[in-house]
Amino acid sequence: MIALDSNWNSLRVFYGLTEKDLDLLYSYKEFFNTHSKEIVDCFYKELEKHPNLNQMIRTNVTMDQLKKMQIWYIETLSSNVIDEEYVNSRKRIGTTHARIGLSASWFLGGYSLYLRLFSDRIQSLKNSTVFYQALIKRVFFDSAIILEQYIGDTMRENVSYRHNMEQMAAELTATTQEALRISSVFTDSATKLYEYNGEIAHSMNVLKEQNEEIEKLSGFVADVSTQTNLLGLNAAIEAARAGQHGRGFTVVANEVRKLADKSNASSKDIYQSLQNINNQLLKIDQQVSLSTVSAEQLDTTSEQLFSIIHKLDEISNRLHNH
Repeated sequence: MIALDSNWNSLRVFYGLTEKDLDLLYSYKEFFNTHSKEIVDCFYKELEKHPNLNQMIRTNVTMDQLKKMQIWYIETLSSNVIDEEYVNSRKRIGTTHARIGLSASWFLGGYSLYLRLFSDRIQSLKNSTVFYQALIKRVFFDSAIILEQYIGDTMRENVSYRHNMEQMAAELTATTQEALRISSVFTDSATKLYEYNGEIAHSMNVLKEQNEEIEKLSGFVADVSTQTNLLGLNAAIEAARAGQHGRGFTVVANEVRKLADKSNASSKDIYQSLQNINNQLLKIDQQVSLSTVSAEQLDTTSEQLFSIIHKLDEISNRLHNH
């Protein structure tokens, strides 16, 4: 029985496959069932002579699965029905071949091998020539269905693969652009950090110079305090010598000495404050040095990041071009 749509039926007619051929093949059903396993074993024994092909097939499916599928296929060659389900079963074979990556040339070579194996076993059959002609027409019709599905699946897979590659390239481009933006901000921050460190260092130098000037003034005040104290002491001695007439001068001398003592104490306070300032300046100087090192590391990291981004951009361009 033949129940095909117009397209497949036209192809069947073109190959010359008739219901009479189907009935003839069906009459040899026992032959197909008897020799299917033997033919399949010989088929895969021949395949083992081609390691690359054998490895490709075994990578995707087990040998037991392959043999069961091929035995099933050979036995269905005796079916006297060609309908939509029959066509779909051949399409599934095409999908399987596309999935494992078997090329069309090797696929056709496999059918040629099957026909040779059949030819070796039908010599003793009655009407062997007519049987073989019917078998060839059916095998060719099957191969047309399988190849059409195989080519369609391969093309769809290629389109899907290209679409996925384009999508990945677009995402990679977006990521690269965002990384470039972040890297640019990163570089600007490092540059500003350099500038800030430079300004801080300059301010520290100015502050150190001013601190040195204050230290000089503090030393001057201390000298004046010492001299004033000596003058007050001398004045007190002279007032004592003058006796009653130098009493008022004694009061002035005491006040001068008190002022000298206060100046001396203030000079010490100023000196201590300057020491504290110097200690803080030293700490700031150390922090600026560490900050400068960090800025240099940021700059180096930024350059490395730019290099990686450019490589990603090159990869993205290659993906777009493929």
